[in-house]
Amino acid sequence: MRIFDKKKQESKPLKLKEEKVESEINKIDRPKICAFDLGKVNDALKSEGYNIYEGSIGKKVKVPNFKDYQKHQLLLNFDFPPNLHEYDVFILDLDNPETIEYQYDDHVKQNISGSSYLALLSRYPETLFDPRPFSAFLLNKHLRKINNRRCLLIVFATSDYVSEYEPIEISSSNPRAKSIEKYGIYSFFENRIPTESSMFGNEMKAERMCSDLQNLIERHIQGAIYNQTFSHPTVWENEQQINDKKYIPLIRNQNDDIVSYYNHSDNFHLFVFPQFKDKNKFVLEFLKSVAPSISPELFPYSTQNSWKEDKEYRLPNEQELLDEKEQIIKDYDAKIKGVEKRIIKNKTNFAFLHDILSETGDTLVYSVIKYLKWLGFNNIVDMDGENPDSRIKEEDIQVTIEEGLLIIEVKGIGGTSTDSECSQISKIKHRRCKERNAFDVYALYLVNHQRYLPPLTRKNPPFTKEQLNDALNDERGLLSTWQLYNLYYDIQNGIISKKEAQKRFIQYGLVEFRPNSLVLIDEPNEFFKNNQVCIVNIDSVNLSVGEDIVIEKNGKFEKNKIISIKVDDDFVENVSQGEIGIEFSNPIKKNSKLWKINNSN
Repeated sequence: MRIFDKKKQESKPLKLKEEKVESEINKIDRPKICAFDLGKVNDALKSEGYNIYEGSIGKKVKVPNFKDYQKHQLLLNFDFPPNLHEYDVFILDLDNPETIEYQYDDHVKQNISGSSYLALLSRYPETLFDPRPFSAFLLNKHLRKINNRRCLLIVFATSDYVSEYEPIEISSSNPRAKSIEKYGIYSFFENRIPTESSMFGNEMKAERMCSDLQNLIERHIQGAIYNQTFSHPTVWENEQQINDKKYIPLIRNQNDDIVSYYNHSDNFHLFVFPQFKDKNKFVLEFLKSVAPSISPELFPYSTQNSWKEDKEYRLPNEQELLDEKEQIIKDYDAKIKGVEKRIIKNKTNFAFLHDILSETGDTLVYSVIKYLKWLGFNNIVDMDGENPDSRIKEEDIQVTIEEGLLIIEVKGIGGTSTDSECSQISKIKHRRCKERNAFDVYALYLVNHQRYLPPLTRKNPPFTKEQLNDALNDERGLLSTWQLYNLYYDIQNGIISKKEAQKRFIQYGLVEFRPNSLVLIDEPNEFFKNNQVCIVNIDSVNLSVGEDIVIEKNGKFEKNKIISIKVDDDFVENVSQGEIGIEFSNPIKKNSKLWKINNSN
């Protein structure tokens, strides 16, 4: 059951001054640090370039429950990053006294999926609602998602306490109360932190430990305060109970109580510290001098020995190699910029290929004319441009060809063509024949159909059986711009020539651009070796190893090479009859047709 999602806060734009400062700092990618309620410490970390998310386990809310009948609905106000499980270091300051005033709008969910949602109820005499223990429990659920990698958890302690919460289910009917739930401020940790007693004091002493950490603690222990002591967990070993060696006391008070310790538990290195006076400095020094030695995998860019990178301490040959590296980067950047310019120019030059698949109206007609010019047609006339004020329905394009006159009606539509749209060009054809006093006029209806869909998901070809038969009977052609798009690559790949493609524009019925030189081999349905081998049946079609054949799929053609032929269990160099296995240089798709290139045509 999803419970008490915090209300989303609107992100506030950074001030220009702050953006400028951050842009001048080289941010360290790793570790990713999530800091909860650290306040000014966050600024210190960011100034050093650390990759930090400023989170919170919540703020106390002043609730106006002043009379015995008063009660208010609340939501938690924590702030966790959505990808919290990807962070490496977590820093929590549990001693956060900040409070905010109750605002009704902050505690009502605006976007609700489902018929209900859960909230919390605060009743008289409670006037200060503390969401943090519940939020700490939810934080634990997020931390538990971190598996198979080390993380660092740093906690500045506070007095242990438990809060009660009264969940209610909000729906169209009256709110329904749920069971009372209790959570402690230390419930963010999977293995419950072993608190002993809340105790305030400022007299402490550091334990003996690794010198870097001991020196750091001794520098900051003056002026620090503690408000919680911790017990040392025990384990059974050799039939006796002994102190758990995973827990290492770091600081004790004058009564020898533990007020700070280190614990290595599961995937976490946990450090619990008292409230140091200068947390800014302590956290920075800890991350620079102590944490990298404890979890070096989390600090790949540790700056502890960064002086070695200074120019004054360069190793032999290092400067020459760095200069070479810099030059390679400059050359690389220059080449990338050159390629990017060529990409832009290429997109401009060939934009008509995308436009014939997406546009309508004048833009579509202009793109088709550009395509026809590329294909080698001359004497092309844009009829709308020639007669912009004509009220008589005319074709969009005229092309003078060897056989006479080709007239083309071009349409870009959201669906597929109606019968009247397909046949409109017939009326214009009859008019042109009468004008020319000849029957050398060829009519073509060209459509960019279902233009809002990706071409491969469109109906191809986009004509009904009746529309195709009518076109044959009326002696006119039907063609889609998707066919023109594929034709471009067939020509580029040497499947068909421009001259041969031009001749197809005066076909009747569905215009097809399959080359005359192709002879059908078979449409295989058995495949092996990731579709590089297929079984075909051939009849008087001679095939040889090393020969190029053409694969047709969804109206697209591509060449593929035969690298071996097998008849029964024997490899052969050529074959012309029977059931055979063919291995190709590249995989072929199912439901493809195989064609032999007959060079004698």
